This record gives sequence, C-alpha cells and structure tokens, in this order.
Amino acid sequence: MQTDKIPYRRLLLVLAAAWLVLNFTVLVRGKVLPWDAIYQFYPTVYFNAHSLRTGVAPWWNPFIYGGFAQLGDPQGMLFSPLLMGWMLLPPDPGAVWFSWGVLLHMLMGGTAMLGVLRRHGANPLGMLLGAIVYMAGGVAASRLEHVPIVIAYGYVPVVLLALRRALEQPGMGRGCLLGLAAGAMVTQLTQVTYLFVLVVLAYGVVAVATEGRAMDGRGRIRTVLALGAALVLALLVGLPQLIFSWATLQLSTRSDMALALAAGGSLDLRALLFLVYPNAYGGLSDFIHAPIDPVQSFLYIGAVPMLALAGLVRAWRMPRRRRGIVCFATLALFATVYMLGTRTPVYGWLYSWLPGLNHFRRPSDAAYVLNFALAFLVAAGATQLDLRSRRETAWLAGVALLWLVIAGACSRFAPHGAPGIAVIVGALVLWQLRRPGSAWRVALWLVVLVVADYRSYNFNGRFNASYNDVRHYRRDPAALYLADRLRSHERISVESTSAAWDNMGMLMGIRSTQGYNPLRDALYESWYQPRENVNVASAPAPYNARPDARLDDLLGVRYLAIGHGDAPATYVPPPDYTKVDSFPYVDLWRNDGAYGRFLRPVDVRWLEVGEAPSVADFNQTDFAQSVWLTPRDAEDQAAARARATKCTGRVEADVQGSTYSRVDLHVHSAQGGWLVAGDVDHPGWGATLDGVPVPIHRANGMFRAVCVPPGDHQLTFAFDPVRLVKYAWKHRGDGRVSGT
Repeated sequence: MQTDKIPYRRLLLVLAAAWLVLNFTVLVRGKVLPWDAIYQFYPTVYFNAHSLRTGVAPWWNPFIYGGFAQLGDPQGMLFSPLLMGWMLLPPDPGAVWFSWGVLLHMLMGGTAMLGVLRRHGANPLGMLLGAIVYMAGGVAASRLEHVPIVIAYGYVPVVLLALRRALEQPGMGRGCLLGLAAGAMVTQLTQVTYLFVLVVLAYGVVAVATEGRAMDGRGRIRTVLALGAALVLALLVGLPQLIFSWATLQLSTRSDMALALAAGGSLDLRALLFLVYPNAYGGLSDFIHAPIDPVQSFLYIGAVPMLALAGLVRAWRMPRRRRGIVCFATLALFATVYMLGTRTPVYGWLYSWLPGLNHFRRPSDAAYVLNFALAFLVAAGATQLDLRSRRETAWLAGVALLWLVIAGACSRFAPHGAPGIAVIVGALVLWQLRRPGSAWRVALWLVVLVVADYRSYNFNGRFNASYNDVRHYRRDPAALYLADRLRSHERISVESTSAAWDNMGMLMGIRSTQGYNPLRDALYESWYQPRENVNVASAPAPYNARPDARLDDLLGVRYLAIGHGDAPATYVPPPDYTKVDSFPYVDLWRNDGAYGRFLRPVDVRWLEVGEAPSVADFNQTDFAQSVWLTPRDAEDQAAARARATKCTGRVEADVQGSTYSRVDLHVHSAQGGWLVAGDVDHPGWGATLDGVPVPIHRANGMFRAVCVPPGDHQLTFAFDPVRLVKYAWKHRGDGRVSGT
C-alpha cells in the first residue's frame, strides 16, 4: 500500500473520526475533563479570558491565595494563543467548551503527526497507527487533566512538520510558520515542554545535517535565513511568558526544588507492565487502591500497535530505515530511564548539571516522550506489514484478539464491562479480515480495532471524563449567597470543602485565601501557609492560628466556608464567628471582626530586617490603630524611617476606582500618616502619589503600606509586569525572595 495512493484528507477524516469516538463522552455527552483540568486550569483560563474580554489586564489574580501574580504562572496559559483565542469566542465559555479546546489541540497534534510520519516514509496504516498512538496512547489518554502539558504536547508534531517543510523548501514564510509553532509550544512552561525542546533541537540538528548535504550554496543561505526568522519569531511569541515566569519563580515556593522532591514523581519500575496489560495492579478496576499511581504509570498503547512493532525486524533490513529506528529506540530508552527519576542515578546526574531541571518535581513527565518515540516506532513497524497477505493480517488480528481476551479476563472485564467491547470488535475484525479485500480496507479494520481497544481501556472514563462540577458550583446556594453578599475587596477562607471551592470562586467573583496551584508566593507561604489544594494538608501558620486567625482579619476574610458532606462539620470556627446558615455540604460563618481593605493606623511598631513580632503580641494588636513595619530589606527599613516623622496622623482614604491590577484612591491627611492595604506585598505592585512614584513598605508581615504626606492627594496602586522583572533581575542570584 503506497503512501501517495491514499489522499491525505481521507487519512485526516479517519483520524478525526477516531478522535471523536475516543472523546465521545466529553465532545457529545457533555462531560468534562477531570481533576486538575476542571478544578485548577479551567477557572484560571476563564479568568484570563474574562479579564481580556472586559478590557482588564489579567496580570494580577485577586481570587486565590490573597492575590496571585497570574501573568507569571508557568501553567497559567495566558499567552497560549490558540486556547486563549478559543476561550475568547463565546461571551461566557463553559467547562465543556474549554474541554473541546483542549482536545482540539490533541487532534491538531495527531493531524500534524500524519504529515511528519508521511515524510518519514510511513504508509497509510503506519501514519494512522502512529498518529493515534501519539494522540491517544499511554499518558496522552490518562493525563488529559494536565492541560498545559496537553497543549504543549499537541504542538510538538506541528513544530516538527513546520521544520521539515522549512527544510524542504526554505523560505521566510515557512520559517515564520516554524517560529510561530515553536513560540506557541514554549508558552507552556512545563517539564514536557522542556524535554521536547531538547528533542526538537536534536531532531532539527539531524534533519539539517541530512537535508544540507543535498543543498547548494544558495539553498544553504535560504535555510539559514528561514531558521533565523523562525528563531526570532519564536522568541517574540514565547519570550513574554518565559521572562514573567522566570521573575515569578524567583519569588515563589519553587525557585529551587531539592532533588529529593522528585522522588514522589518518579515512576516505579513496575509501571512498565502497563505497556502490555492496561489493568496492571488493578489500576482501572480498583483505581483508588492500586499500589502505584495508574494515572502517571499508564503506558498502554494497545495490542495492535505493540504487535506492529514486530515489523521493525523487516524495517531493519532496509539500511535507509536503520537510522530512524536507532534514533527513536534510543529516545524511548532515554525517556524510560528519565521517567524512573530518582530510582536510577541518571536523573541525579542530569539534575546536577542540566540547567532548569531544579524547577521540576515529576520525572514521570518523560512518559510523554516515550509515547512520542513509540508512535514513530509503531509507524515504522506497521509500514512493513503485508496487508495483502490474509495469513499475516489474520495472524495479527488473531493474536490481538487473544491479547484482549486475556487482558479482559484478568481484569474480570472491569470497569463496567468495557473491555468486552474490545473483545467483541476484535472478533468482528478477525472475521472481516478472513475475507479478501484491499490493503486500505484491512488498514481501516485494524484502526477500528485500535479504537475499540482504546475506548475500552484508555478512554473508558476513568482518566479522561468527569461530571461537570462547574455547573454544580455555579448553582450551589452557598456560592450564590457569597457572590451576592461579599463586597469587592472581601474574601473567604475555606476548610474541609470540595476541590471546587479552591479555584472556582474566580467564576463568581469570590476571593479566597486558598487556591489550587503548586506555585505560590514565598512571602504568603511563609506567613499564611496556604495549601496546594484541598487534598493537601496545610502546614501550621502561627500568625493565623485559631482561634485568633489575625491574618484572616487583615485579609478581609468576611466568611468562613466549612464543608461537612453528609455528616455535620467537624471543624470548629473561631468563637467570635457567627453561623450564617447551613447549606448542602457547606456551613457558612460570618467574621464581623474582618478589617476593611485599607487601614489607617497612627501607632508604628518598628522591627529590624528579618525580625518578626511575637505571635502573642501580633494577635493582641489592634491593627486599626497600630501597624508593625516588617522591612523586607535594609533599603525598605531606611526609607520607612526617613518618612516616619511625616506620618504621625490619621489618613482619610476614598477608593475612586479599582480593577484587578490597579486601585485609585483620593487620600487626605492633616499631619500625614500611614495607609496599609489588606493585600499581599509583591514587588510587581508599585505606588504613585499625584503621579510621582513613592515607596511601598512591608507591613504586618506580608502586607503593603505607604506613608501619605499632609494634604489632598491622588494615590494609585498598580501592578506593573516590568517592575516585577526589574526586581527579579536586580536580586537574581542573591538568594533573596519575597519570603525572606
């Protein structure tokens, strides 16, 4: 079966049909992508899109962690062009729309993979199997919850295809397309992106060396210009996210991660059993009690693709195929060793010298690279199958059927009898292949078997579909109560609630002291001790310990939401909180002791750099009258003391306008005085008085304050991305972050 005899559009149609069948539960039945996708990433992207649509810069997100530098979140997807464009199309994009956008990236990757594999000499069966394995095999199916990774993964074949096209016919146009694709990929600053950048660079070096031999001098010049244009454009597209994330990381809990933290994200060697048995260790039938994490460890690419690897023996006999086999087999081996992480000495060695690796904690992400390499090897092997031989194709289908029968029987056809679908379809395919027909007909039936296999295991709903909890949250009477009664600056705190309460407040304008993100500001972390998400226990926070919870008071926490499920709530709120109501699954308590957004103290308590007040003194402080000046450094301390003599009175403040990233106030003081904002002190925030910059001082441990001189003035607080980058650059390498 020759590649050029089957039109590309027909292959694309088959691939799209497979994509639709595999993702039918989400695309048609209204389910959504599960876990992190719906609880962390959808609210984040919704916030980005809603802000842009209303003309507000989404640099600062006030809805989680008392305020969060959104533009620097490596997984915030603010600069992801296609996903953000997709989310801006409807006026109020829902979770299903978001899930469609994510899955379309996988279809995009599979489509581009067809073109890449064609250029590697694959026939239609090899192209389809390779593209389906890439798009839906292994972790590409089990980890759809990790949206930034999925987005980056979807771009990889697009970058490779654009690179091949730029080398085939060098030109500025094709170079620019390559640059756009590469730039879009690197806007997702994940470990998968990091690894695939290395893969693409290696692939590019080999491709340039191969194609360069056949070029004349003019062709080489055109190639250099095209690749140069690609590099410039990729930097223009990807650099903003790179710069802002770099600056934010310097001030975060992940400025540097110890090697030991990668142990939890290292795959167990036993995970390799998933390559041949999709329900290994009961990962599908008893998801919760499996001895190893089936989501991270799911490597199953299907019975037919695994059998197609036998065709590599024939491919090896062809000298022109050997280099490709060696390259991708080596890549598969490297990915396997890498994803085992700290279980081998290789990862520790890489960690010690490979720049940037200290920002990642999950070596298992290399399973995506393994899936990529296997997709190429499957394509190469499947291309060598003799589809006109009824004996060979019947053998392939028969062994695949036996494989599926054994897998189904071992799992007792759990969950929900889904493996039985693959067995029934396998029997049908075997019966069909015993009849004479064209090679294309045989290829289609084998694709049908792969799709049935994947639909039974990879896409049976355990990994990639869940109930639309967004719809439920937006109808939750407790959430509706809070959205109606909270003033714009007031916040909530949550205890023992469901994961929906971590980030979904963004959808309804509910600000929280908690959130759902592995990246948090180091200053906020050191004082407030927020959790990564509801499933992770919080560390003790002495300055916010119950029953006083003084940081909650300073943050303007007006309500405390306590989850209780079907049983009464067990968490005891502070004694001065008043119970508002008991809603289904959530009790709400009101805190009448919460301070307003701006405090106007007259009594200043001075501390040295690095000194903190005693917990007892802090808890007994009347913050409406007193302020602790807790300088971030000697410069902050000197500037505050120089202004102290001018700030001895009371300040009157009136908020005239407020957005996420800017607050405008009219202030008046007869003698001059201090104004303390109930917002986190972050170097991205600056202040101007009548248009002239004035310093922000750190107060009460983690808040920001300014000294207002006598008279009437216009005071503006504004978040400036450039200011953030300048601060991070100034203090690079000195070990100083906002938490010190």
